[in-house]
Amino acid sequence: MTRQMMFIGLLVLSSIYGFAKGGRPEQIGAATFVSGVIASIALAHPVGFRFQGVEHGMLFVDTAMLGVFLWLSFKSTRFWPLWVSGMLVAELSVHTMRVAVPAVVPKAYMDAVALWSWIAQIILIAATWRHQQRLARLGVDKSWKT
Repeated sequence: MTRQMMFIGLLVLSSIYGFAKGGRPEQIGAATFVSGVIASIALAHPVGFRFQGVEHGMLFVDTAMLGVFLWLSFKSTRFWPLWVSGMLVAELSVHTMRVAVPAVVPKAYMDAVALWSWIAQIILIAATWRHQQRLARLGVDKSWKT
């Protein structure tokens, strides 16, 4: 099984779990991840040229996703969107370093961008599980700051 197929499997698992069992912040996070992956695929360079230079489409998508997760960090009662925001800042740093150091091996650039996406999916699963734990313990889990 290729790494891309494994990632899509993790994305599907984390997103379905987030949509089905998460609160509104987890659902928004899941929708953002799914939309981000679809947009990244659509806006990436053609396969033969992918990661040969800066992936401007992915840079744009990562920046937009950072905006969503920062908004969630400020508006929701959850801490996990801040972690995901930090990972997106790391991804944006990788894109920036590709501009500063164009001799980076394309596979290293691809791996450095992809790493954070895997961890973000795991964070969504953990966040949804914690939401369910709070619901079981307290009977309610307020999603938004007042």
